[in-house]
Amino acid sequence: MRFEIAKELGEAALTIAAQQGVPPLSIVILDAGANIKFAMTQDGAGPLRYTIALAKANAAIGMGMSTRQLFSLFEAGELPDRFGTAISAASAQGFAPQPGGELVTSNGITFGAIGISGASSDQDEATARAALSAIANRLV
Repeated sequence: MRFEIAKELGEAALTIAAQQGVPPLSIVILDAGANIKFAMTQDGAGPLRYTIALAKANAAIGMGMSTRQLFSLFEAGELPDRFGTAISAASAQGFAPQPGGELVTSNGITFGAIGISGASSDQDEATARAALSAIANRLV
């Protein structure tokens, strides 16, 4: 993913968050190789928000699915907790299978992932999805 696209995605997330009136956020966008392409933390966000946003994006790109899907697999017992613990311990960027991490894809190609933390997990996820929709035409 090019930096310009990652930046547009991050800025779209900020705009959407402001429109929705969510608490201060951290946003991390990774490319397909899990390299950080864009990261920011708004004033007033809690001290762990960046780390959680990074871990959400890393979980999505590392497992090839949204963190909502991962969350559901853990909740259903289809993935054991010890799997999540092992992956988290092995990952330098963390592994947070909580909603708020989404893949950045177009035409079946994965360009990276976005992770958001700061509001509720549902609000983080909604912000990420709305930001992806806002720039979808730029990914083709």
